[in-house]
Amino acid sequence: MAIRYHLRLMAVVVKNIRILLIGCAVSLCGFSFADVEEEDFGALRIETETEVYSADIYLGNTAEGKPAQLRFPLPDSISAFKTSPQEKKEFLSLLHEKELPDCYREARKKLGAFSSKGAGDVNAEDVRVLSWIFYAVSSMDVFPLNYDENTPKDGLYDNMDYKLKARVVEWMNVLSWDISGIVSRCGVKRKELCRIWAEYGAAVLKTFRTQYDPELKQKQARMKEEYDKMSAERTLRLVQERKLSLFRGADPRSIYYNNKLLSNEDRNNNCKYHLEKRLGPAFVGMLARFYPGQAGEVVKYRKKAGYADQEIGDLIDRTVGRDGRTEFLYKGDRGRQHDRKIKSRGSGHMK
Repeated sequence: MAIRYHLRLMAVVVKNIRILLIGCAVSLCGFSFADVEEEDFGALRIETETEVYSADIYLGNTAEGKPAQLRFPLPDSISAFKTSPQEKKEFLSLLHEKELPDCYREARKKLGAFSSKGAGDVNAEDVRVLSWIFYAVSSMDVFPLNYDENTPKDGLYDNMDYKLKARVVEWMNVLSWDISGIVSRCGVKRKELCRIWAEYGAAVLKTFRTQYDPELKQKQARMKEEYDKMSAERTLRLVQERKLSLFRGADPRSIYYNNKLLSNEDRNNNCKYHLEKRLGPAFVGMLARFYPGQAGEVVKYRKKAGYADQEIGDLIDRTVGRDGRTEFLYKGDRGRQHDRKIKSRGSGHMK
């Protein structure tokens, strides 16, 4: 990765020198470059419109540029999970009273306390606390992409948000293998517990599907081209005004900005990986065990996760597969349409 940074940096420096030489020649002929609309050492301002969101969860911007919002129930909507006001405040403080990285660190620590337990080991109190952790992590915003040219790359905290959200869904998937035993030990109704966990899982997948941008690489390539041009013009102007030495070296702001483009691209790829390799299989498997034989319930929560009706058959195929446990999901018109689609692709093989 460091080699890529330096190669890109060298290309920017060479380009800047070319523009500087051209600028000097033009100046000798009595012409001048137009001023760039920044202060001499000010920030490149990349502004984004902000709004106030009243929903419980902000999932990022949709393809249409509108905020995606989602609401779902608190754990103590289940009577057996009643929580003291102080403890409830502590869980909700993860969403409202701390810096976002600290929220993730604290939630990760809380979830880590259960790392030695399996589905058959959790008791009623464990499930109550875990449900609050699932709620908090599912509700948390994700880290926004950073394009600030004035700060070094922060790595977006090593994608801590994506990792913890994926881990929560995988936790619920593990617990789903003993859902009947858990319901019995906790004294709760299966319908109630499965509902809140399915809502939390759907929120996580919706977040990832909203965040992943298949066109980010192309968009950032255009941004880089515009930025490099602006940076070269800014450097030239400062040299001409004798506020900057031509031999000072590369502008650190340009290094920061280009590093962040690479970091954002890596983060976008990370989002896709988690969605396809971890979240999809865990979520579909969890729903199939929560709602055996209830295709309508399974489809409902996958739609809440952002999957269109025509995507659902393919989602099952590439995650848990078609077998005796999932055959009920292929019944009816949806299943027949999926079978026809598979055959139209030239595959006569149906599992």
